[in-house]
Amino acid sequence: MLQIWFIRLLFTASLLAFILILMGSYLRLSDAGLVCPDFPGCHGQLFPPDSESVVNSEHPYDAAKAWSTMIHRYLAVVFSILVVMLVTLAQRMKSGARYSTQLLLVLLLTLLQGVLGYLTISMLLHPAVVTLHLLTAMLILSLLWSVYLNAASKGAFYSERLPESNLRPWIIIAFILVCLQILLGGFTSSNYASLACPDLPTCQQQWLPAFDFSAIYQLLSQDNVSYQGGLLNNQQSITVHLLHRYGAVITFVYVAFLSFLAIREKAAIYRDAGLWLVFALILQMQLGVADIVFLLPLPIAIAHTAGVALLLLSLVYLHHLIRHSKVSIYTH
Repeated sequence: MLQIWFIRLLFTASLLAFILILMGSYLRLSDAGLVCPDFPGCHGQLFPPDSESVVNSEHPYDAAKAWSTMIHRYLAVVFSILVVMLVTLAQRMKSGARYSTQLLLVLLLTLLQGVLGYLTISMLLHPAVVTLHLLTAMLILSLLWSVYLNAASKGAFYSERLPESNLRPWIIIAFILVCLQILLGGFTSSNYASLACPDLPTCQQQWLPAFDFSAIYQLLSQDNVSYQGGLLNNQQSITVHLLHRYGAVITFVYVAFLSFLAIREKAAIYRDAGLWLVFALILQMQLGVADIVFLLPLPIAIAHTAGVALLLLSLVYLHHLIRHSKVSIYTH
């Protein structure tokens, strides 16, 4: 009975983590990051005040965005409670030891996420903090999905043995590349450089524009400055944007090759996982291109965040199959 509740709770926590990522993306892209400049409340209140009640605010106030911000924060509290419940259940279950390490890591990352959430506000949307906040959320989701897959497959009936595969190192490298790409994407978005190159495949009609890496030093040297709207000049924004674009090409080629290797595997379940990976990869590429072609419309930009989460989950699923290749595949 505990196992069933554990699996349901894992799925719920994974779904909530995904929703929180999308809500965080919406808040970032809609410039709602500083609408509630205090933490954890909003202008000293547990619930967002009316627009008329907010006077002498250093940042523009919008009641609708404030409600979105506070709902995001309260859901984060609910998520934290779910993680504590999962850790507690794992300690009580006979088979819980196999999940304890990963869940404790999820708990630590959740605590870190709370600190990063506070720093995001107190450091006035510092791009480095915002970017780490996004990556930590993706890691939490990936870990929860991994634990869910392990728990849900325990005790299932199998029809045939999975052949062993040597794809595991390739998957780990792909996961690292995607995480690095998330860092580059988050850094691009938090610096408001997503439209620094509004054309494809060139950048402002140039194939090789000059790079300016002083942006990193400039960001580290700023103190008590709001980063909302971005502080980089045109050349620095181009540099940040192109790093993300070039990283996307490298990641696409590598993950596409990994998908090809998975599809060539003998076991049908590996091939299916490889096809899912291809789907997630192509979807993410198309969303990235659409961001530029349509000048970063909010729904597509949020979908781009969802796409990279789907890509990570596809890699986690393939890794789950390879890791347990001595076990059997599900009977449908």
